[in-house]
Amino acid sequence: MNPRQLKYFVEIARTGSMTTAASALHIAQPALSHHVAMMEKELGVSLFKRHARGVQLTVQGQLLFDRATTILRQLDRLPDDVREANGSPRGVVSLCIVSSVALVVAMPLLQLTTERFPGIQLQLSMGMSREAQSMVETRRVDLALLPTAFELTRLKATPVFEERFCLFGHRRLFNGKSTTIAFREIADRPLVMPDRDQDLRKQIERTALAQNCAINVRYELNNSELLRAAVREGLAFSIMPRNAFPLADLKDIALREITDPVLARTQSIVSLEDHPLSPAGEAVRQILLELISTLTMNGTLKAKLLV
Repeated sequence: MNPRQLKYFVEIARTGSMTTAASALHIAQPALSHHVAMMEKELGVSLFKRHARGVQLTVQGQLLFDRATTILRQLDRLPDDVREANGSPRGVVSLCIVSSVALVVAMPLLQLTTERFPGIQLQLSMGMSREAQSMVETRRVDLALLPTAFELTRLKATPVFEERFCLFGHRRLFNGKSTTIAFREIADRPLVMPDRDQDLRKQIERTALAQNCAINVRYELNNSELLRAAVREGLAFSIMPRNAFPLADLKDIALREITDPVLARTQSIVSLEDHPLSPAGEAVRQILLELISTLTMNGTLKAKLLV
């Protein structure tokens, strides 16, 4: 078994499809299938269960996936680790930031990382909670800033801040000048929300159940930009974290902080417990912690600091 075969295997496992993996790897599907067959023959086990929609890892396949991703990441990092022995941290570090805070955190983080460690190449991605969780769990990123990390296994999590939820809507849809709104008062308003797989939607529906009131979800959109666009156009209200909208949008959009009960969630910096960060990854983690503290204390990030 060689690194190329491990790379092929990991791509199949991540995509769940021989066809998709073959396309991404620029290799013919029969050749890819042959590599898998050779690996299974060498190991004496089945690595995948085949089904109509693609493939799924067996127990043995999951074990190989966990080890293979670590091995491949270590091979990728090896040249930079050797160079770091004579200088400051360097190399590629991948980070996913959940959409509700990416607009506030991402650009300052890129700037600060470049200023302090020019040898670090920071790869940033943005996603909703389920996407961010998946990227960490499948080792597509080294780090993530995401909510409800306590629900996830095998993750090392550092809670960093608590953010409250608000009801956002176009200014013409709000009456009066109140800055808060009780959760029960939201029930009859049309909402645009992500689907039920997303952390935000789950928390809101749990609250609605506890309060014995319904919510009126008119549109389901699993994209933060589309959610914001729907609110800007006045199509519906949305329940989102306080930092979800950039300041420029707030001239047309009003918000009411939700009370009775207060809705809040904790954002944490997470990485895989069994996959130690490189020196470059640890440097980015420390910069992110410092940046969040600065942005919270100066009011740019509307949150309660926990570290």
